[in-house]
Amino acid sequence: MEYSKLMSDVLELFDHDYRYAEWSVVSEDILRDEDTPREILDKLYELDKTNLPVLRGIAAHPNASKEILEILSKDLNDAVRWGVADNANTPADVLERLAIDESDVIRYRVAKNPNTPSGAIEKLAADPSAVVRSGVAANPSTSVIVLGKLAFDSEDAVKLSVAENNSSSAGVLDKFARDNDESVRAAVAANTGTSEETFTVLAKDRSGAVREKVARNIKAPLNVLNALLNDEETSVRGAVSENPNTSLELLIRLSKDVKQSIRSSVAGNTNASDDILRHLAEDDDGYVRKAVARNEKTPAPVLAKLAKDDDWRVRENVAMNNHAAANVLEFLSGYADTFIRKAVAANKNASQEALIKLAQDEDSSVRENVAKNPKTPVEALMTLKSDVDWKVAKLIAKNAGMTEEALEKLTTDPNYRIKYKAYTALLKRAAK
Repeated sequence: MEYSKLMSDVLELFDHDYRYAEWSVVSEDILRDEDTPREILDKLYELDKTNLPVLRGIAAHPNASKEILEILSKDLNDAVRWGVADNANTPADVLERLAIDESDVIRYRVAKNPNTPSGAIEKLAADPSAVVRSGVAANPSTSVIVLGKLAFDSEDAVKLSVAENNSSSAGVLDKFARDNDESVRAAVAANTGTSEETFTVLAKDRSGAVREKVARNIKAPLNVLNALLNDEETSVRGAVSENPNTSLELLIRLSKDVKQSIRSSVAGNTNASDDILRHLAEDDDGYVRKAVARNEKTPAPVLAKLAKDDDWRVRENVAMNNHAAANVLEFLSGYADTFIRKAVAANKNASQEALIKLAQDEDSSVRENVAKNPKTPVEALMTLKSDVDWKVAKLIAKNAGMTEEALEKLTTDPNYRIKYKAYTALLKRAAK
């Protein structure tokens, strides 16, 4: 179908059904659906320009037109202007005007918007409200120069936001690594822009929370992780065990730790070797075996064995593992435990036979995952269009595995909500 014909049909559907629908239906199908086209939002605005929930929903919608956002930016209600200030589609000149809004909440939202022009950001960095300045400090688009100035702000909340911003300079982060506020030092320890020298300083911090952030940071150098290997805090060693940059040598040592939480962290690390995973798959602790079951690097024979584990949580995590063999998932799909069937239904490696069977499951959460799974056969998806649970039925049109032919069939469905979902899915494809 051509885009223009699809749009004409969906606008007609809106006029025929949605303008008379209950508010809950309009809210769910239109305002809370990120695929709703701009033309429908424009129609909804024209239909009722005084409905506050409608105005708020349109102001925050990712497909709202620049023309409507311009209008809504002048609304008297703060909640409406708040949505405009947050919206990635809001024009630069509108953001500049909202940057001098009387409400500090609105100015804060503008300050955090990555699309706010640099000139407005510089002015907001000197705003009398600490809340607004913290928004500037948190904005990933704020320049290094502005962040450097805010590093000397008198308010702790502003300094904390600077310390958390990955765009802050190494020099600023080094300064904050010696701050008296533990939360500021912890933010530096978690920042991916922190230098090796600063990591080395923070690895010796008196606070276990700070050292844990260092151990968890994917940019922490190996020598720093090595230094934290024997930390007195279990949480710090656990973070080293989880870090994807931790060497195999360290993981081997940590896999023998007496603490169950440490061994679990090693079992979940994608750097763990086959030998480590085989060893930990025999661990007496169910949480450790559960982590092995979830690790996508776990060898297929180990997963097959864990699929018959006595602990249901272990079996559930095998069912969640996208590298589990189709025959293992087929076996797990027959379990009485709903959580296990639900996990299989979401697994992209599940066989078509298993997904067809699970599409008839008595539990709606299982059917919901089947409806979302892009590997579910079209024929199984089509059986779900009449599901008693609308949460299930509405998902099938959004499924990437749906063919255009199947979607076109859905546009003739007696249920106007199914028809609308099918039309919006087709419009999204036609727009590409």
